[in-house]
Amino acid sequence: MPLEATMVCLDNSEWMRNGDYTPTRMEAQHDAANLVCGSKTQQNPESTVGILTMAGPGVQVLCSPTDDMGRILTASTGIKIGGRADFAAGLQIAQLALKHRKNKNGGQRIVVFVGSPIEAEEKRLVKIAKQLKKGNVAVDVVSMGEQETNEAKLEAFIAAVDKNSNSHLITIPSGVLPSDVLITSPVITGDDGSGGGG
Repeated sequence: MPLEATMVCLDNSEWMRNGDYTPTRMEAQHDAANLVCGSKTQQNPESTVGILTMAGPGVQVLCSPTDDMGRILTASTGIKIGGRADFAAGLQIAQLALKHRKNKNGGQRIVVFVGSPIEAEEKRLVKIAKQLKKGNVAVDVVSMGEQETNEAKLEAFIAAVDKNSNSHLITIPSGVLPSDVLITSPVITGDDGSGGGG
């Protein structure tokens, strides 16, 4: 697998308390995020992963891109639920974190978990998507719940950011473990579908 720097954006808004995924959206997201982080660092020894949260007092970078899985796991535990997620700001700060990564080689990717209604207008999301595309940042969106509210916005966003099928929208049906869906998705297997370590 190619060298890649990835920022994982987690939704820690009040909507993540919902029990439509086992045991809650938050726990299911945590499990799936650990799978993404683990597989990204195993696919290439020089690949790095960072984590940020999009709700609470504001977008917060918990761990800038690193290849230290211990630091990544520590950063992802004990995240508090509260407030509303700011999808647009999360993407912009993730792009900044990738811009300031230590190893400038390889690709850049953002994996965003969305489990609450996106408040930003579609027009603003498309504008951000075009900026990300211009900066050669691929984006994978994992949609967990609130599909009716978010689907049109997310599809427009992915259509605008996608470059040679490098960005994906993965919708997780309620009641299904997100990690079970992700393990066979392009988020883990890569754009060409060839598997990586998991």
